[in-house]
Amino acid sequence: MRKTLSLLLVFATLCSFCLTAATAQAAAPKLNKKKLSLSKGSSFQLKVKNSSAPVKWTSSKKKVASVSKKGKVKAKAVGAATITAKTGGKKLRCKVTVRKKTSASGTKANPKSAYTTTTFNYYEEGKKRGRFSIKLLRFVSGDEAAAMAKTNSENLIPERTQEYIYFKFRICYLSGSQTVNAKDIFNYYYNIFGDNSTRQMRNLDWGFFFEPIDDLGTTVLSPGNKVTCGKAILINKGYDPITFRIQTGKDSYTWFTTEQ
Repeated sequence: MRKTLSLLLVFATLCSFCLTAATAQAAAPKLNKKKLSLSKGSSFQLKVKNSSAPVKWTSSKKKVASVSKKGKVKAKAVGAATITAKTGGKKLRCKVTVRKKTSASGTKANPKSAYTTTTFNYYEEGKKRGRFSIKLLRFVSGDEAAAMAKTNSENLIPERTQEYIYFKFRICYLSGSQTVNAKDIFNYYYNIFGDNSTRQMRNLDWGFFFEPIDDLGTTVLSPGNKVTCGKAILINKGYDPITFRIQTGKDSYTWFTTEQ
């Protein structure tokens, strides 16, 4: 009997330790971005999550990328720098790559912000299909996407090397004469890229639901339609920052970035 009680006590202690460790790990301070790619002259707001302690921000190369007292990063010259946030006795780091700014926005080297409404002619297989506008309403990845995925028990649990990315768009069909699939305009299987637009992403799986809105994968647009739709995609980690392209000419694309 005593042996059984002792074993139960040890088991309870181990469970308590594991729960405490898991809670501490879940609440550990972290940055909203560990890696950034910015064009010269642009900026990005870094934030520390899960910490109420004061934050001290520093840059390893201020001439390449500076950082304000509130964590706003300014891309100043082509090169690489590391932004460090010191809080609660811990150091959190974000690697920043500053690329050359090109004169044309929407190119592979200088993608447009997807959060700005963009009007364009959409082409498919060299033929104009219609005139549209698109705006990214929300993009999430990492822990934030994982938390959203848990709201639906049917969503797959990512493996250690996998993660979800989630897009929410407003798409308007301004003019044209035929129906168009939203998944053709935003082709989430072939036209999403990472690592400064150089690495093409192939999704591992799709069809997950994070919010009660139209599924981009099944939405069909007719002239005059306006729709808010979303798509969650399971990918391998390591593509951040995310860019995507839309075919807006017979042989050309407009490039977008999910960074604000």
